[in-house]
Amino acid sequence: MNRRELRRGLRERRASFRRSFAEARQRARTAAAQHPAVKRARRAKRLRRALLVAIGLLLLSLIHCECGPALAPTLSAVDAGTPVPPVLVKKAPKPVKPGPLFGTMPRQPRPGFVGEGVATPPWLDEFRLQVSARSPRLAKCFVGAPRPGALRWVCSVNASSGAVADHELEPVGAGDELTPEQRTCLLAALSTPVYRLTQLTPSDLPNRVSLVIEF
Repeated sequence: MNRRELRRGLRERRASFRRSFAEARQRARTAAAQHPAVKRARRAKRLRRALLVAIGLLLLSLIHCECGPALAPTLSAVDAGTPVPPVLVKKAPKPVKPGPLFGTMPRQPRPGFVGEGVATPPWLDEFRLQVSARSPRLAKCFVGAPRPGALRWVCSVNASSGAVADHELEPVGAGDELTPEQRTCLLAALSTPVYRLTQLTPSDLPNRVSLVIEF
């Protein structure tokens, strides 16, 4: 048996299988259609369809029923000899855009304000002289510095006791930052001993003072 005969035999066998399968499927469908449960299901389905059709027809009949109140007469029922006045339709007014709002208020009189200037404490010159007198001690804090400079010293001065506190040391200009050793040396030289201020006032309280120290 050659290859062509083999192919022909396979095609015939596949065709035979297809016919057998189609016949078996048809027999199964016929047997299922004859089953009592399938018959009952088909009968119920037909009843549901008939019920839906009846409900639809009933709704249509209710919609077209002319049992409501009489409709108003149309234009054809009006007497042809009676002129009908025209109906005037008014156009809606155009919206008006609000313009810019302008308004002025009268000037209100206000009481004048006179600020009281802070008077310079009388002991400030004494304090500056005593700080200048400590220049040799302050200069020792900058031994070995690469170049001269200046710094701002801000502190609170208690004139009655001569003590200083709340120190702030800040380089002025492009000077180098203070090292911890220089800061400790400066605070010691500026704080001890306490200052002796003689020109006091009865209400002397700690004052904030700012000085520039050059080195």
